[in-house]
Amino acid sequence: MRIKQYAFAAASVALMVLALASPALAEQANAKPCLCHPGISPMSGTARTVYIAKVEYRDADGDAPAKVEVYIDNVAYPMRLAAGKPANGTYRARLTLPPGEHTWFFYAEDVRGQSERFPRYGAEKGPFVGSKKPLNRLPILTEGGVRQGYDNRQNVYTYTVHYKDRDACKQPRCVKVIVDGIPHSMKLHDGTSFDGTWLYQTLLPAGPHAYYFVAMDSDGDCASLPQNGFIRGPEIMARANTPPMLTEQRIEPPTGGTRTRYGYLVNYRDCDLDAPSLALIYVNGTPHQLNLVKGDAYDGLYAYYGGQVLGYLHDYYFYFEDGRGGACRFPNVGIFHGPVVTR
Repeated sequence: MRIKQYAFAAASVALMVLALASPALAEQANAKPCLCHPGISPMSGTARTVYIAKVEYRDADGDAPAKVEVYIDNVAYPMRLAAGKPANGTYRARLTLPPGEHTWFFYAEDVRGQSERFPRYGAEKGPFVGSKKPLNRLPILTEGGVRQGYDNRQNVYTYTVHYKDRDACKQPRCVKVIVDGIPHSMKLHDGTSFDGTWLYQTLLPAGPHAYYFVAMDSDGDCASLPQNGFIRGPEIMARANTPPMLTEQRIEPPTGGTRTRYGYLVNYRDCDLDAPSLALIYVNGTPHQLNLVKGDAYDGLYAYYGGQVLGYLHDYYFYFEDGRGGACRFPNVGIFHGPVVTR
């Protein structure tokens, strides 16, 4: 009986000692160090440039580091205390690097074995080292092509390409498509100028065609798609030509004086999307050039403005050609009368 009492008392004492010791044991748990404000500068340069790797090491337990290192391309370089205290200070390394594209990360370990890495996985890109000037990575051209029927206009062809500059958020000097040997500037259609889709629209004649894309970044370096040669297409079959149509002619104003400026207007439309090669109005037998004032060249309003002499017997008619053998006269026969000009 007495043995059991001694055993119970001993167990009670052991539990009391463990309870009293637990806070002390918790206080002795080792915390990981912290790596703050890591970085390398400059991020581009030459092989002669001195690159500075810098990071702030902080340890909540006040443990000095056993090592603070920067890894360049998975090769460790030791860092030295540059400011502050060992457990709360700035560590730095001076480096020279060979030409090329590099990666980096930082690693630290305290004297009691806890460690930290930044970033915790992977590596950051840079610096970019050139032999004579800061290395500029070439822009990338992808997804280049041509399609038909943009905006429901069947013989309008749309060239698109995706441009990306991997170095900086800078607008390219130019993005162009070379169609049948003729360069055409493209416009930004979607995204940003340094990471977006560029577009060019044009009408193409019947026959075989070929194209390729070129771009020049802000540093003057060029890229092309494809890298060599060109892309064939599209192959456009010739279609029978349909003559244009003229409708809704009018004079504004229909009456006026000798100082009035009269407008002769007519709507031109060509279902083949041919702009007129000839657009004339004959006023009292004298031809005058009509000009587009609204709409598209193949489907728009054309006008001629001029004065007129006193009288009631003025006449006019319109004559257009589409440049592919199609022609139309309005009216088909005869003439229109007007304007009525009074004092």
